[in-house]
Amino acid sequence: MKNLAHRGQPVRSARCSGFTLIELLVVIAIIAILIGLLLPAVQKVRSAAGKMQCGNNLKQLALACHLYQDARRTLPTGWVTNTTTAPSPGWSWSTLILPYIEQQNLYAALGPPDLVNLTALPTAAPAIAQTPVPTFQCPADTPKTLNGNFGNYAKINYVVNRWVTGPDTASLPDPHTIQGIKDGSSNTILIGERDMTVNIAGSAFVRHNNTSASFEGRGGRGLNPQPAPGNTFNTGSEQRLAFNSQHTNGCNFAFADGSVHFISNSIDADPNDAYTNFPGVNSLTYTLQRLMIPNDGLVISNIDF
Repeated sequence: MKNLAHRGQPVRSARCSGFTLIELLVVIAIIAILIGLLLPAVQKVRSAAGKMQCGNNLKQLALACHLYQDARRTLPTGWVTNTTTAPSPGWSWSTLILPYIEQQNLYAALGPPDLVNLTALPTAAPAIAQTPVPTFQCPADTPKTLNGNFGNYAKINYVVNRWVTGPDTASLPDPHTIQGIKDGSSNTILIGERDMTVNIAGSAFVRHNNTSASFEGRGGRGLNPQPAPGNTFNTGSEQRLAFNSQHTNGCNFAFADGSVHFISNSIDADPNDAYTNFPGVNSLTYTLQRLMIPNDGLVISNIDF
């Protein structure tokens, strides 16, 4: 074998190509910067998508209430009671509308509510009553599907305005219709949000005996009250009845006309109205309370949602 070095041609050593440590660190730094720039945008898009899906859920629930009225000539009652019996736990509005949100099989499996001969339901949820219903779940809230505040019945993130659905303050039947809302269905809240991240959410299918907050919401001193850092509201908290959400700066609401609006936390609300109260006479000058009461004669126009 000929030795090329003897011919005056030096042997060249092969050089391995690759990143130096400094080059690698620069690339990592650039990737970190890009992630830092993109992450807020991704979170913003995800938040907007969750808010939109929540609004779509409320739209379906409001439509279901309208369809229920078309079939029964009255809106679904918040809590199924009669003049002598108020079973607790007892069926709630969210069970009554199941056939109108394509959940006929679940409705049949639960056992169609006997609206005449009322009996109390189990305090702890049977397995069928733990069935999650996607339309009842706000994607911005905790992914939990069972509500431990209410006997582990399925969670629902939406609660009704009892002023519109009934029952009345004495828990007696108080049937309403869309057409019977004197202040106008476009000026009256029908359904709103409550999360289970800082609050107690609601209970699907039943009005639970722990509290009427299991099916209804009230305006009180305003939207989205917050507990002390690291804490959550519980079934003994006054704020359990408030409307809360994990959306930024407000909550979604379905109005009685079927429209859906996002209402800001800054909406004018009575600072002295306890969440455990139905809105009182002295609260009627405040926008949130007026949106809750269907027949106060104080029609709100040109609302800037």
